[in-house]
Amino acid sequence: MALENVLVYNFASGDNTYPHSGTFTVGVAGQVTIDDSNGSDDGVFGDFTHTGGADVPDQDVSASSVSGINVGDTIDLRYKYTITGSDGSNGTIYFVATNNAANYGPLFVSNQPLDPAVTYTFGTFNTDGAVAYARLVPCFTSGTWIETAKGPRLIDSLKEGDLILTRDNGFQPMRWIGRCTVPAAGKTSPVHIAAHVLGNDRGLLVSPNHRMLIEAAIADMYFGERELLVSAKHLLTTPGITRRVGGMVTYIHILFDEHQVVLANGAYSESFFPGPVGLNSLAHETRQEVLELFPELRSNTPKGFEQTARMCLTQKEATVLQQLVA
Repeated sequence: MALENVLVYNFASGDNTYPHSGTFTVGVAGQVTIDDSNGSDDGVFGDFTHTGGADVPDQDVSASSVSGINVGDTIDLRYKYTITGSDGSNGTIYFVATNNAANYGPLFVSNQPLDPAVTYTFGTFNTDGAVAYARLVPCFTSGTWIETAKGPRLIDSLKEGDLILTRDNGFQPMRWIGRCTVPAAGKTSPVHIAAHVLGNDRGLLVSPNHRMLIEAAIADMYFGERELLVSAKHLLTTPGITRRVGGMVTYIHILFDEHQVVLANGAYSESFFPGPVGLNSLAHETRQEVLELFPELRSNTPKGFEQTARMCLTQKEATVLQQLVA
């Protein structure tokens, strides 16, 4: 079954009716999961009235957190605009319709992450909205739900200072949030954790080195701890955990005053740990942003980051753990 997760945006301000012009800002409407599996152009988010229209009846919504898009709806794209952002970015947005109706316009998807703090300007228009799913923003960053003091919230809507639920210390203020977009290929391709495999209530995409919390009573006999952190890439032998390759992926890092375990899509996993490996994985500009926030990282380990929130297993240890709990 070809299930595709797609982030959906809406208009926060600006011209939200066709034909669009001028400037606008965005909000995050939520995410949809599309069952596109009849064997005809299953890799394309089709346009009912233009290219890819033959496959549209198969584009069924199997899950949705978007108001106005319901499970069981048929979904397609109708037209697109190029856009430029006040931050110097550029991309293309594609407008969403449901149930073969001309109800498109308020909701759209994008081939790049969109920032609610940026003002975008409409550019060129094309009636053909069909686009490969792989070119759209995947749901790791903008589709991951984080448990907060206000309940579950999409990660891309979080801001510094928001109170996030942690496993060990209750609600803690988030000190920093950062993003990086890379090709979903090779070592940077994300790991997909199917719903309910690690307690998650929906599919979850994480970076290969992102560590998930594994709890097992038998682990205490072998590692001296019941709860352990294991890199996602070391869990690939677990049924339901696979690599996702193709297109681009945007990873989001959230940082606290110390390493924390948080709830993402109902599963426990780590916050960003700014050790040497973690810092070196960041782009130069992002790394500088973290160093400005925690200047002591330039020369030593700051208080709160002397150790990780749980014992972190090596690949060999992770293999042993999986054999124990199998």
